[in-house]
Amino acid sequence: DFLHSFRVITFWGQHTLSWAWPDQTLVGQEQTNRQAQLPTPRAPGHRVALVSECLGQPGRPYCKRLVLTGARAKDTGYYRCYYKDVKAIIVGTTAVSVYVFVRGDYSPENDLGTILITRFTTHVIVPCLVTVPDLNVTLHAVCTLHRLHSQAVPPIEIVDSVPMIISLLCVATLGGKEYQSTNYLIHMTGSQIYDVKLFPEGSVELMVGEALTLNCTALVEFDAGVDIQWSYPRKQDTKPHREALSHATEAVRILTIHSVNVTDTGPYSCNVTSTDTTQTQHTQVIVYEKPFISLNYRNGPVMEVTAGQKSFKLQVNVSAFPTPETQWMKRMRMHLNHALEIKDVCQEDSGLYTVVLRNRAAALERRLNITLVVNVPPQIHEKEVADPSSPYPSDSSQTLTCTAYGFPAPEVSWQWRAWGPCVLNSTQSRLRSDKIADCHNWQDIHLENAMNEIGSIDTTVEVVDGRQKVVSRLHIGNASVSVMYKCSAENKVGKDERLIYFYVTTIPEGFSVDVQPSDNPLEQEKVSLCCSADNYTYEQLQWYRLDPQALQDEQGKHQELDCRSVHLYAYTLDGQLSFQDLSNSWVLDFTIPSVQLQDEGHYVCEAQSRRSGEKQCLFRYISVKAPEAPRYKLSLTNQTVNVTESLRMECNAEGRPLPRLSWFKDNQPLHQMSGIQLQDSNRTLSIQRVTEEDAGIYTCTACNQRGCVHSSAAVQVIGSSDKANVEIVILIGTGVIAVFFWALLILIFCNVNPADIKTGYLSIIMDPGEVPLDEQCEYLPYDSSQWEISRDKFRLGKVLGHGAFGKVIEASIYSISKSNSLDTVAVKMLKDGATASEHKALMSELKILIHIGNHLNVVNLLGACTKPNGPLMVIVEYCKYGNLSNFLRAKREFFLPYRDRSPKTQSQVRRMIEAGRIDQRALGPRLFNFSFFCSSHDRSFSHLLSPVEDLWKTPLTIEDLICYSFQVARGMEFLASRKCIHRDLAARNILLSESNIVKICDFGLARDIYKDPDYVRKGNARLPLKWMAPESIFDKVYTSQSDVWSFGVLLWEIFSLGASPYPGVQIDEDFCKRLKDGVRMRAPETASPEIYGIMLACWHGEPKERPTFPALVQILGDLLQDNSLPVSSLYYNCVPFAGCVFVGPSKLCHPTVKTFDEFPLGKYPQKTSQDNQTDSGMVLASEEFERIEHKHRGSCFYQE
Repeated sequence: DFLHSFRVITFWGQHTLSWAWPDQTLVGQEQTNRQAQLPTPRAPGHRVALVSECLGQPGRPYCKRLVLTGARAKDTGYYRCYYKDVKAIIVGTTAVSVYVFVRGDYSPENDLGTILITRFTTHVIVPCLVTVPDLNVTLHAVCTLHRLHSQAVPPIEIVDSVPMIISLLCVATLGGKEYQSTNYLIHMTGSQIYDVKLFPEGSVELMVGEALTLNCTALVEFDAGVDIQWSYPRKQDTKPHREALSHATEAVRILTIHSVNVTDTGPYSCNVTSTDTTQTQHTQVIVYEKPFISLNYRNGPVMEVTAGQKSFKLQVNVSAFPTPETQWMKRMRMHLNHALEIKDVCQEDSGLYTVVLRNRAAALERRLNITLVVNVPPQIHEKEVADPSSPYPSDSSQTLTCTAYGFPAPEVSWQWRAWGPCVLNSTQSRLRSDKIADCHNWQDIHLENAMNEIGSIDTTVEVVDGRQKVVSRLHIGNASVSVMYKCSAENKVGKDERLIYFYVTTIPEGFSVDVQPSDNPLEQEKVSLCCSADNYTYEQLQWYRLDPQALQDEQGKHQELDCRSVHLYAYTLDGQLSFQDLSNSWVLDFTIPSVQLQDEGHYVCEAQSRRSGEKQCLFRYISVKAPEAPRYKLSLTNQTVNVTESLRMECNAEGRPLPRLSWFKDNQPLHQMSGIQLQDSNRTLSIQRVTEEDAGIYTCTACNQRGCVHSSAAVQVIGSSDKANVEIVILIGTGVIAVFFWALLILIFCNVNPADIKTGYLSIIMDPGEVPLDEQCEYLPYDSSQWEISRDKFRLGKVLGHGAFGKVIEASIYSISKSNSLDTVAVKMLKDGATASEHKALMSELKILIHIGNHLNVVNLLGACTKPNGPLMVIVEYCKYGNLSNFLRAKREFFLPYRDRSPKTQSQVRRMIEAGRIDQRALGPRLFNFSFFCSSHDRSFSHLLSPVEDLWKTPLTIEDLICYSFQVARGMEFLASRKCIHRDLAARNILLSESNIVKICDFGLARDIYKDPDYVRKGNARLPLKWMAPESIFDKVYTSQSDVWSFGVLLWEIFSLGASPYPGVQIDEDFCKRLKDGVRMRAPETASPEIYGIMLACWHGEPKERPTFPALVQILGDLLQDNSLPVSSLYYNCVPFAGCVFVGPSKLCHPTVKTFDEFPLGKYPQKTSQDNQTDSGMVLASEEFERIEHKHRGSCFYQE
């Protein structure tokens, strides 16, 4: 091509085409096809690139033509046609290039220098562009201008082995003239990408409106040219940042979105490109609209693990944002993290775990309960402590015991096999207790196939300190044959066995010595010393006689000899050894034909144990006695007795050997018969109801081999038989008269109407069978020296509440034992303007409290101020947690409906039961002893009741509810034993003090009963009908059994967590009628069938059929110790049922229960007052109450 001419280049393709040329200063002009065909006048030297459409070809519909006019030498280079809409430009595929030479003068001085960036490789390409083809071009370094070794590949030069050169230039000669190109600066760069990291790592979770910042950091080769690009849903431009390191470059590109929304959710990618290397890192961004917590089981609500496992994790599935606070709880112990890891799993790790996820800022909380069951392989306790091969006496009854611990409770089975050696398989464990008997031919034990007589096999299962204990006893009625027994304990996670060598021997303990005729033979008697030893256990029998001098040391004192050193101080005796096949034993006999006094001394039989090889000895001392003739210690004496009296005579004779005694009357032998008794080897003669015929001479004769002696006495009988008959008649007549009068008194008392006894003013009175206590108050003593407290010791505080005629004030009192300490008490006082009768009533209550005495579960009297220089004050215990009704309602949110089986809880339960058994009546009055306060803990119980945490901070459990019920029953048992009736037993009259102790109160603390909706009002009187027994409503009869009815309602209050009884039921005449007809309340949701059965038993229509308070104490005590509840039952739920309650050996059963049509408790908010306690003293009959009473008495009681 020639300078200033035009050149036409045409390309066809399958997509839209576009052109690119080397000189960017060259102006391009787009033309249509028509414009390209028309002549266009242009100024000379005008330089322009005309691009126009042209006609396509088959298969290549798109065409692009380039017309270059006014071309100059600088336009020399590659002209490229490429697909416009394809991003990747690949020569030969998506683009085509053509090199155009434009002839003309080359003017390199007008060009700017060019920088060539290259990698650390073996060559670099220098673009020596020329306008004339086949021109010889050389490459020179600017500094040295020496010619470099190069390879010409027109129109470029390839330079090999490039040194560290500052700059290069191209040199060419045309027409004898040398031309030089612009300078090419060589810049050496790296290209390796070492690492690419995203920060933060992992997926990113954000809330709408939060800022997103992602950091992409690439560690690349030093001075490498890299390109970092972000790819994400809503892409924005970001600028890279580079930081030079010692041997590498850290390129950073930070992506920031200041306020994200849901559309920003998606994948985010960081692409790092360096020359021909590309690395990509991905992350996920999730944007949430609002906080949330999702908590689910991973392996179900119950997880099992085997004890001894090194590590175990409790895991749950958690999906939440933002990350919530995580807590694991077991018995209120906190653990952190989503997964709770338990090291060295043991049985104490079992129980209910609660995981709590909490987002305090968003007020979100989720809880999940997981029950962890730790399975424990069986272990037989006796393997560690019992000898497996002890001998058992023949013809004896024996009991073999296997005590197995494990969970689930292992099944214990018994087997037997014939006697024979058994090899212990010890390959599995180094412990002796783990060795398993490797024997065969075992048979299951049945009563008919056992060699020995089997009485029974008893197996019991119990829980001891939270561990499953199975005790199996094999009762052998008659041990006659030596056999082998094996007990096996097995559950689903393991098995343990115990081998018992039941060796039967006729020799006691397997080794015995027998001396005949006795250890105290007479001189010249034949003495036989027989030493017997069981062949299975012993061998090598030998008789010794100890040297008497060897038994004394140098000072003449007796010294004890060890069996191992007996042979050093004795000489051997030659006995006759024989083997008894029947008894499988050795017998060594040593005989002294005629024993003499010098034969007296110590004799020892020695045997060697087959198992241990140790020597064992049995010592016998032979004491030789000289014969002695009989003699009397005390001779018989003459006696005179009356007719019908008894006669007793003793014959005290001694001798060696002991003489034989005989009795004679009037020289005729006496024998035992009716009325005559010979006792103590004929030593004593007794005659019952002496008659005249018993008079005479009685003789006792004592004889042995040395002779006989006699002793006689005369017996004289006075009186006659007729007088005796008269005495009998008088005794019989007196008995008949006494029985008649007792029967008459019983009839009189049975026909007395209890309703005729006046109902008293106070809430606690004596039984109606006796004179009411309030009528005896003026006769009850008040010892001011014991109970009077000076008023100047008080510092009155806030008013706790108001009662019917008084008020209760919190007060501080100076302790006598510690002069500088203050104790908190409750002081009951009369209101201003109280009448004389109200003053008398409060004084009566004071005397009643003194008379009742102290008890752990009753609010106890501490003192009083009765002197006339101030108001009457009664000082009682202060209980910081108020009444039980308010406490239970406040703790509903923190109630855990499962059983706490921790060792700590079980220990507290045992201490509580033990404390309840203390007889408080022995405590007596306490003069200024304020250590009995609830807030201070009584020293009498300090060893039984340990202080617990603040009850407001601890959860409420089923054990607490049963414990409260048990304590109230204990307190009412005490009141009943004191012949006292409460008449208003309800949760509002139960106070709660420290250490979870509840106390029954009988006075008004803190709630005005006039404002109490639980009472039916008429005039100025309110009646607690919901708590009253039918006989109290209709007959005004108050007994301990009516208190039992109220106790049943109290149980309902406790297990409904403070709800008001009979929810949704109108308390009116219809209510009283339905109550009498047997309609009862449904069971609370948290009450077990056992608890509801107790309620129904307390609500029996017949008072005599209700359980007594001692029986209730026994029932609740059993429940509290888990003796009656199923071990597998962790949660309680109940519906009305026909159940039975066991009271000792008997049981109380209930038919199907009719219940009130109750409304759900949640729909009726309970009306609660401030922390008040009620005054139960005002229980007065009202006109409305009397109308209900008379109406139902007429319509119900008299209709058959």
